Formats: sequence, C-alpha cells, structure tokens
Amino acid sequence: MYKKWVIIAIVIFGFGVFSWQMVPRIKSHIMPELPRQMLGQTKNTAVTKTVTNIGRSKGITQLGLKPGVYDLVVLSDQLTNMPDLSGAQRGNRYLGFMLDETTALNVGDDESLKFEPAEFKPLKKNKGKYVITTPGNYVVNRQIPEGRYEVKIHEVKRSVVQHEKFRPSTITVDSKFLNGNGSGDGQVGVISSTLKRSSSTILLEKHRLLSIGFSGVVSGSYVELMPLKD
Repeated sequence: MYKKWVIIAIVIFGFGVFSWQMVPRIKSHIMPELPRQMLGQTKNTAVTKTVTNIGRSKGITQLGLKPGVYDLVVLSDQLTNMPDLSGAQRGNRYLGFMLDETTALNVGDDESLKFEPAEFKPLKKNKGKYVITTPGNYVVNRQIPEGRYEVKIHEVKRSVVQHEKFRPSTITVDSKFLNGNGSGDGQVGVISSTLKRSSSTILLEKHRLLSIGFSGVVSGSYVELMPLKD
C-alpha cells in the first residue's frame, strides 16, 4: 500500500513538472510575447537606447536593444531606411513600434534614432472625438475603446516639389492584428489621404491595433476619429 502511494505521488509530481514547463510554450503558441506586452498582460521588455550611424543592417542584439514595444524619436534631419518613418524629420515620433529577435535595423550615416519603452498612453477624447497627431500603433481597449469610428484626415503636405513628385505625401489609417500583420478591418481596406474609398469608417475590435501612418507630411497634420453609435 505504501509503495502504491509513493508511485502515485511520483506520477503527480512528474505531471506537475511537465505542465509547469508546457504552460509558457502553450501561451506562446496561443498568443506570442509581443502581443501580450501590447495588451499589458506581461511586462514590456524594451530598453532605452540611442542608435546612430549604423551604416548597414544589424540585428537588435548587436545594437544593444531587446525585444519589446518601443516609442521612437527621430534625432536627425532625416531617416532613409525606416519604412514606418518614411519622410520623418528631427523631433518626429512613432509610437508602439515592435522589435523581436529577428528584427534588423538600418540607420544610415548622419542619422540617429532614440528607442524608449512604449508608454501606451490612452487617447483622450476632446469634444466627442479622438485627435491623433503622432503616427504609430495604438492598442484597442488599452488606448482607444473598441467600436466603429468615422475617420477624417487632415493633411499638411511638405512643400518640397521633388519630394511630392517621387514620394507623394500620405496619411493612412488601418486596423491590424496585435503582431502588426494583416490589414483592413475585415470589411473595408486601408483609409488613405491619397486613395478614395467608398467608406470613411473603420471598425476597431478587441485584440487589434489602430495603425496610423504619416509619410511626407509636417506638423499640423492629424487624424480625427469620431465614435459612431450602432
């Protein structure tokens, strides 16, 4: 009888250890680490770091960065190799930028970019609407409530003829998955200042991102989101 209970105890202990080892793997499979950091379910592992004059593509570990969610600040007059910051100038910001172990960055000569842990500040409603002046990824239900919104884009173009000719200025409003992939809210496509669309509304759902992109625009540009009643 004693041996029987010993065997049962060993089996239970072994199952407990196995389960303890498997839970993180199951969580990672169901929802990867970066999306969970976006939701605030786990600690944001981002660090503060200024990256200057890389001159070629390098992985984040080579640059002293860690996987995590970052707010970016441009410290140089321009950035040429960062698609999310296309046309960015000194002082411009981008919020909710995700870096994982596979991310490579290329900050060119005389270019500088500061990385800071994302703050995930909730957007504040002003006169019944949300006004967004900084591009980036905003977490639905953490920074802006889920729901349907009417979108209005107010674009101030940069007054440089060559820039307008070869890289048209544009502002985009999109709904994406928490990992930054996917596009569109499942009903209509990306809302853009350069493309006409049948609807100017966007549906923001749980576990999604509101993704705002600025390219070739200057200070004074912004996006308005007006909540719509179902």
